[in-house]
Amino acid sequence: MLTVSRQNPAGMTVVSDDTDVFVLLLHHYLEDGLTLLVTMESPIKDRIVVDIGKTVEKHQNIIPEILAAHALSGCDTVACCFGIGKNTVLKVVRSGISLSLLCHINAPLPAVTEQATLFMTACYGQKCDTISNARSNAWAAKTGKGQVSTPRLCLLPPTTEAAVENVKRAHHQASIWRSAKEEDPPELEVEKYGWKKNDVNRSLVPTTIPEAVNLAPDSILKLIRCGCQSCTPCNSSRCSCKSANLSCTVFCACHDGGCCNANVP
Repeated sequence: MLTVSRQNPAGMTVVSDDTDVFVLLLHHYLEDGLTLLVTMESPIKDRIVVDIGKTVEKHQNIIPEILAAHALSGCDTVACCFGIGKNTVLKVVRSGISLSLLCHINAPLPAVTEQATLFMTACYGQKCDTISNARSNAWAAKTGKGQVSTPRLCLLPPTTEAAVENVKRAHHQASIWRSAKEEDPPELEVEKYGWKKNDVNRSLVPTTIPEAVNLAPDSILKLIRCGCQSCTPCNSSRCSCKSANLSCTVFCACHDGGCCNANVP
């Protein structure tokens, strides 16, 4: 778009219906001070045609935050939080909570995470110093109203450890977007930004939580997991989970080791 804008100032149409592309168009249209006609049109007929210039003019107060907010709340390469839609995210952006550091690759990661934490807890209607505290508060609010059943875990904020990895991925992606027009963009080591390399499949796998972090406290793990570690684990009643007619879980020692008790009803 930027190249064509210099060659053909009369205007252009970008054929796409991808939200990531839409966000990039808004950001770089404002960033470069463009004034020509740029429209975004879906390849599917009879869908709405968006005037990028008019959209930027109408929402120019929030466009500077749009790359970071979109990446953090879920894009093609970053997971979203269940139940937190883009309308909620835009309301938080309009409230003035800043993400000014996210997408600036030289910004200190702890400061980026602090900003992102304040933003994400606001998406859940809270103001907390950690995502885990927001998770605890949400759990207490949902279970303290006399509900018979416990709340679905997906409705709660993630843990701090999981959220930090997602912040890293969002920071990485938004930094790439922001430097898209640079002739020599910075080379980023993806393994420092919430990804692991899978050399066998030649792909990247997102880090859910750091390897040194337990999925639950040791006292809880001892209560709810079996310790089966044979070549065919959990194939007899000696497995505490099998004897209780329970399926083994990710907390068990047999996880990813050929468990024979993974599909017990």
